[in-house]
Amino acid sequence: MRNWPQETKQALRLLAAARYFLPEYLDCPAEQEQQYHACLRQGECQAALEILEQIGGLHTSHDNEAHFWKELFYAAQQMGLPEHAARCQEQLAIIAEIQRLQG
Repeated sequence: MRNWPQETKQALRLLAAARYFLPEYLDCPAEQEQQYHACLRQGECQAALEILEQIGGLHTSHDNEAHFWKELFYAAQQMGLPEHAARCQEQLAIIAEIQRLQG
């Protein structure tokens, strides 16, 4: 990894972890995932987070959806982006409510 500050490295790890919890094959334009990977390589954490938010919005109701939003929430917190963290929390609340209703 490049000589980035520790905070950037941690944010990159959290973003990569969030992607891990999305389906392996994404139902979105290939360019979108390529942009995400380019942002990671360049250390553009906020742009990568925004792309993952968009991709996550397209992939609801998969098995690891809550884990995805939780990792994205931690990444937003790590980067000091409260608006993004709040959006992730909203998604987690929606998932929890759906699970409650189904249970």
